[in-house]
Amino acid sequence: MHSEVQKNHRAEAAHEVWVKKLGADLHSVPWQLCHPMIAVYYRNNIMERVVKLFKGLEAFDRKTRDKKIVKKVGDAYEVLGLIEEKERVLEKYKSLFNKTPQSSKKSTRTLLKSTK
Repeated sequence: MHSEVQKNHRAEAAHEVWVKKLGADLHSVPWQLCHPMIAVYYRNNIMERVVKLFKGLEAFDRKTRDKKIVKKVGDAYEVLGLIEEKERVLEKYKSLFNKTPQSSKKSTRTLLKSTK
């Protein structure tokens, strides 16, 4: 029980930092900061905040390229009983799920050198 209280406190502390320092500028906050915040909310079963953050980012036409985030947002909508919203998000980002995984993440420069 004690660890659960600690976990919830950490999520709330992260939320307070987000709201006070970062969340007001959703048009310019890097995705590298948005992804972990969505994950914190999701992991702590705060689905309303997952949805609110994601909708805020979408309002600025910010789109994730991470299918894990799309899945979490879809799950959050489902938990909240918003199945149509879940379907909308999955449809909007379906191209992320159709991509084939890259075998390696080599830069173009590295690939060009290896062909010489």
